[in-house]
Amino acid sequence: MTSSDAQSYWISRRIPTDQFLLYCFVDSTEPLSTVRSQLLTRAAALGDLSTRVREVPGRLDLPHWVPAAPGASSIRLHENVGTWRDCLNVLGELVLDQVDADELPWRIHLFGPLMDAPGSGGAACVVAVLQVSHALADGRRASAIARDLFAERPPTPTRPLPPWRPGWASAVALARLPLQVGRMLVRARPAHLAYRQLERDTAAGLVPAKPAGGPLLPTNAAPDDTRTLAAVVVPAADLRGPGVSVTVGAMTAISLALGRYLDDRGVDPSALAAEVTVAKPGKPHARNHFRNLAVELHLEIEDLAGRAAAIAGSLRRRRVRADHPSGVAADRALDAVPAPLLRHGIEHFDFTAVPDEVTGHTVVSSVDRGPADLVLAGGRVGFTAGFPALSRFMGLTHGVHGIGDRVTISVATSPSVVPDLDTYERLLCDAVAEVAHALRAGGDRLGSGACS
Repeated sequence: MTSSDAQSYWISRRIPTDQFLLYCFVDSTEPLSTVRSQLLTRAAALGDLSTRVREVPGRLDLPHWVPAAPGASSIRLHENVGTWRDCLNVLGELVLDQVDADELPWRIHLFGPLMDAPGSGGAACVVAVLQVSHALADGRRASAIARDLFAERPPTPTRPLPPWRPGWASAVALARLPLQVGRMLVRARPAHLAYRQLERDTAAGLVPAKPAGGPLLPTNAAPDDTRTLAAVVVPAADLRGPGVSVTVGAMTAISLALGRYLDDRGVDPSALAAEVTVAKPGKPHARNHFRNLAVELHLEIEDLAGRAAAIAGSLRRRRVRADHPSGVAADRALDAVPAPLLRHGIEHFDFTAVPDEVTGHTVVSSVDRGPADLVLAGGRVGFTAGFPALSRFMGLTHGVHGIGDRVTISVATSPSVVPDLDTYERLLCDAVAEVAHALRAGGDRLGSGACS
């Protein structure tokens, strides 16, 4: 593993971090038992789904990916779930049941047939949910795995991993440890100098300043042991406009809906900001190649087209700061930290601590999952969704996931944070229609029934 992937693996042992990638296939005709057999055959040909984690004896090094054969127990059938609402309710229970990457770092849930999935027109649908450990993949890589799994073409077999030899791994780790300590010391100084340069560039106005923290809002409350989910499926065109990406359009709708939801409950939403996951620049050298950026949602701007432009500008400024060379230097320094030190830091980190200020009041994770050419159970994909995990001080998250010409804005929360999710879902659906109207500067799109 790389250091960033090992961090994800060790963190997953402390808090839930699994990803849940939902795909709805319309006009499905095959029974789930047959679909399970087909998926097992495909999974066995995919290297990412034929692996598991093994720790080096003595915990002297980062964990290793080793070969593992997929088993039938990794594909779970939910044949008694007949409605879309029931599917989300069951999935809300499943998101707290994390995979054990030491056995297999993935799992598939199959639901159906459903007759009322969004945009299905009453046709029979099968919903497949790929659950993956965050150590195995970030959002983009997990979407690529799903594309290999559900593609029409036969999977391209990948080269298998070498056999796991724990004794050899321990010997290599012992030999590397002094070299790692030296490399850590060597890389620490460039990282420090790059950070000082970032400070100078910020003071000179060459790099945008670090965003200020904001007050905690009700969405920063700790979730309870229950998860509730919602999904608003819309045409991608309703979230896109001149200079406005689908991600920014969705964030504008979220700002409107969440602002109204909080305001209706007597909470001042003016400071609303989101933590947005974005890919790091350059070629990925780890399975996790992303960072979180704090983006203001600009509720002070009432004109929605203007608000979208301001959100886009805030996102651009955060990217400029994140792409400063100091970020690469910091990543290189992290990669040089010996595994025992890295593990010690994670095991002694207090994940229950709640800060006095936060940089975001919700999470927005956005991934374009490509063309709508995936198939399963005799049906073709209609839409996709995803539900980012909650944390101790992030009780409301949003996924923005597109496939073909449809985008789903998904919501994950807890009754202790958002006790009336149906109300928020309606606000979000209305907000999408208003954003679509504003981005097109015409009334013909308003009330067009964009939400499914």
